[in-house]
Amino acid sequence: MAMQGSLQDMDVATLIQHNCQDRKTAELNIHHNGNQATLFFKDGDVVHAKLGDMIGEEVVYQIINWNQGEFVLEMGIEPPINTITRGWSGLLLEAAKRFDEADDPFDDLLELDPEPDEPDEPVSASTGRYAHLVRALTQFLSQASEIEGAAIVGTDGLIYAADVPHEGLDENIVGAVTAAIYGLSKRSATQLRRGNFSQTFIQGQTGNIIATGLNDDTLFVGLTPQPINLGMAFAEVREITTELRTLL
Repeated sequence: MAMQGSLQDMDVATLIQHNCQDRKTAELNIHHNGNQATLFFKDGDVVHAKLGDMIGEEVVYQIINWNQGEFVLEMGIEPPINTITRGWSGLLLEAAKRFDEADDPFDDLLELDPEPDEPDEPVSASTGRYAHLVRALTQFLSQASEIEGAAIVGTDGLIYAADVPHEGLDENIVGAVTAAIYGLSKRSATQLRRGNFSQTFIQGQTGNIIATGLNDDTLFVGLTPQPINLGMAFAEVREITTELRTLL
């Protein structure tokens, strides 16, 4: 049975997020101003997209800000071909970066503006307004001595910004694991009567994970090598999370 709806109720980014997180195999047809785009989902990702003669990732970037029109989702439809290899959260992040760059093409991506002309909108996959978080993360990691990788993640696992240096470590995994860490830590803190979740630390043989809440919906996760100066690592995390909270 097909699912139908309006882009005013569920935008393209949200449709991508929900279908990928549910690991659906499906065909999504989106109609906007006489144009039709088609996305195919398989194994938790968008694997093929077409819009007229255009195929692949560029279709997603072209339609991500469509906010008028209708969509039809058909379950169980296999993709005819695979034209997209980037993970779904990477697609949304790249789309947001392109949208933000087009909005302000003279902005230096490596320079954080501490006093923007207008207040930043809340972070969400639908607005595409989180390139400022990418800039903050990039700047922070270039100066950090103990944190070698980091990400800003929604509590639902959606990656808003990530810089993970390890080869083969997929951003989707970072998002999913961070969300799982948050869920377990939040329940544990509540059940053991330790108050609301604030921060958790996981020590591994070759490195550590520090996950800190930024607000009710967003987390910062930092990856460190081993050994490190833990006091310095926590100080660096406090520094970046304080900055990120002002941006959120």
